Amino acid sequence: MVDIHITGVHYQISDKIRGYVNDKFSPLSKFNTGLNKIHVTIHPSEKHGYRVDVDMHLPHGKDVVVHDHEETVYAAIDVAHDKVASQLRKIHDRGLKRHSDRQPAVI
Repeated sequence: MVDIHITGVHYQISDKIRGYVNDKFSPLSKFNTGLNKIHVTIHPSEKHGYRVDVDMHLPHGKDVVVHDHEETVYAAIDVAHDKVASQLRKIHDRGLKRHSDRQPAVI
């Protein structure tokens, strides 16, 4: 189970937003079994809309950091989720490729 911390900077996090973030980001653990904690920060953007920052610290020193700003908070969460999923998918696929490139031991 992934521990998701949601922080609002000059923004009050409602239960509806908290549930939406949990529903979106909880399934990401399927890409990396060592994923234990996700930190999501939501705050108003400087010009307009909302900014969502997502930080994940993976085992072996790898970090996934995503920033996005959109007109609505839900759109920003969706785009940030898609970016995070893409990065995790790349990391996962690289790991699979490295393991499949290994030659079997000759006895």
